[in-house]
Amino acid sequence: MSNALKLAICEDDKTQLEYICSLVHTWAKKEQIICEIDGYTSAEQMIFSFDNDFPYSVYILDIQMGNISGMELARRIRERDKEAVILFLTGLREYAIEGYEVGAVRYLVKPVVEEEFFSVLQEIAERQQSQKIPCFILERRDEVVKIPFRDIWYLEAQGHYVEMAYENDKIQWKAGIGSLQREFEENGFVIARRGVLVNLARISRVGKNECILDNGESVSISRNQYKRVNEAFIAYYRK
Repeated sequence: MSNALKLAICEDDKTQLEYICSLVHTWAKKEQIICEIDGYTSAEQMIFSFDNDFPYSVYILDIQMGNISGMELARRIRERDKEAVILFLTGLREYAIEGYEVGAVRYLVKPVVEEEFFSVLQEIAERQQSQKIPCFILERRDEVVKIPFRDIWYLEAQGHYVEMAYENDKIQWKAGIGSLQREFEENGFVIARRGVLVNLARISRVGKNECILDNGESVSISRNQYKRVNEAFIAYYRK
């Protein structure tokens, strides 16, 4: 299994934190899985490190921590990321039901049993592998950028360049939009007008002359493309 896991561990007991980190390293080495592991000793430390933008694919959270509990931290993570895997560590079984409210994949009762922990990590890794997110790979200058198609709002031709709007950013590179059309259409995009491809998953409303995106932005639709955009929009949400 070759997918890397970007994993955060939040545990206010430093000895426990070091132990859990060592277990993850041992498991990753045994399974030959690349893991990027960061440890935090409080929910506040994690929140302040990223200003509520949580960048990990897997979170291992102690529930009973200081002012902000692991459960509250999980709720904040879920507000920003519906897909991340959350695993709880707790000394009390009664937290299990509450854990399901934030979509926790599992909870483990302390002290953590190595064999059980490794089994859960394997389950998480297999789940991540099977749910690989389709991404656009942009190669430009001396860098390669991976951008999930779901995060892209639209593409627009700008002369000899293509401009991509995604999340809260825009990026531009030298290319012909025609060379990208097939790949983007296969990943849920539709032509709104000549030189513009828009993400069906990001459209909230389709009108005669424009489509309104989830962020409130308007993308104009040419007269001859209206029917195609409207039908594609309806088909996408009925699917």
